[in-house]
Amino acid sequence: MTNVDGFDELISDVETEMSQALIQKRGAVTLMLARIAGTIYTEAVGHGVPHSLAQGMAQDYWTRELFPPGTPTVEAEDGSE
Repeated sequence: MTNVDGFDELISDVETEMSQALIQKRGAVTLMLARIAGTIYTEAVGHGVPHSLAQGMAQDYWTRELFPPGTPTVEAEDGSE
């Protein structure tokens, strides 16, 4: 093994660890957001808000958190988003 191979392996290991940490962090954040959206729905219905309105409230929260204003969107090849 040459010094270059050792360096490449070290960088690859660091990259793998960082990717795994990012995946775990994103998963934890997504789970937290899902719990909050569920709580919004449950609390709203529990306080007399109609199902469809409560569902919309939870959906609005979910969408704003996952896709904050100003987040670039990826266009499909046919021009639709």
